[in-house]
Amino acid sequence: MNYYVLMNDYKSSLIPRYLHALVDTKKQVNENWDYEGSDYSFPYYMKELECPNSLFLLCNRNVGALNFNYYFHGSGHIASNKFIDFFNELKTCEIISKNLIATSIKDGSVIRDDLNYLYFIGNDDFLDLNNSELEEDRSGSLMPHKLIINNPSNIDVFTIRSTLLADFLIFSESAVEKFLKMKISGVKIVPLDEAFKNYCLDYGYDIGSSRKRVKRKLP
Repeated sequence: MNYYVLMNDYKSSLIPRYLHALVDTKKQVNENWDYEGSDYSFPYYMKELECPNSLFLLCNRNVGALNFNYYFHGSGHIASNKFIDFFNELKTCEIISKNLIATSIKDGSVIRDDLNYLYFIGNDDFLDLNNSELEEDRSGSLMPHKLIINNPSNIDVFTIRSTLLADFLIFSESAVEKFLKMKISGVKIVPLDEAFKNYCLDYGYDIGSSRKRVKRKLP
């Protein structure tokens, strides 16, 4: 079976290169646009029982129009209610979903109230580590030159935990067919074998300079 990766399409006017906003449990309002960082690490805090069901997307002055239906945000996923319906029809890995209210830091006004913040709790059981081609870079991250998927349960949408493609949504062929019918703009469906190349272009990752230096042996 072929697999595909869902990625932000930064060539689209709907998708900001950097989203000037942060996720938090409480609303912050300051007319000078000053704000404090969250006390919690998102999306991981969503696994805790005390995490509220509604979160805030605190938007700075340069946040833009927020017209997207989906945005890959750190290790989490911002999705509209329209996008959420897509997952209801599919077999997915475990998902934690919270309501996400986008508000202006300046005056607290609501920008959008139809968003959700998702955390897909995947794992590396989906990877055939023996046959995948991985290379550790200078920072300890794994470059996924070739990923072989191990998916005996035929999960349609899942994530992996390791490699530079960690937390990106991986789709089965049937999931892609259903997704394309929704005609969602601002995203791109990339074949798994081409995903790392796209990652390098999108995030300015240079393979050559990221490789570990090989120590020369003295004669």
